Amino acid sequence: MASSNRDQGSSTEIIDEALRLVDTLQRRLLTAGVRRQVNNLTSPPPRANDVWAEAIRQETEPEAPVADQLLDIARETLPQVGRHLSAAGALVFGAMSRSLSAVERSLRYRPGGDSAEPDPDTGR
Repeated sequence: MASSNRDQGSSTEIIDEALRLVDTLQRRLLTAGVRRQVNNLTSPPPRANDVWAEAIRQETEPEAPVADQLLDIARETLPQVGRHLSAAGALVFGAMSRSLSAVERSLRYRPGGDSAEPDPDTGR
């Protein structure tokens, strides 16, 4: 019977130790959780659009080679430049054509009777 009392005493000690361990862990976890919540409440959350963080991030990014930058600029802007130049060329050509037509008409028909040919546009 003495050995059965000893087994019960050691198992009781193991259970007591396990309970103390669980109690200690619960207190530590509770304390850490409270600290984390207090820190979350007292410190502002990180902003997604923080200007300073963006500036630092931009400084740390490696800069692309100049040739690559120029090619990117050309890819983005050349189609627009081409459309503008085409439209401007069409306007210049139209203005020159109208101007030459006006000069030609003025040379064909002078008020004074130098030219007897009728103007094909007006029939006079």
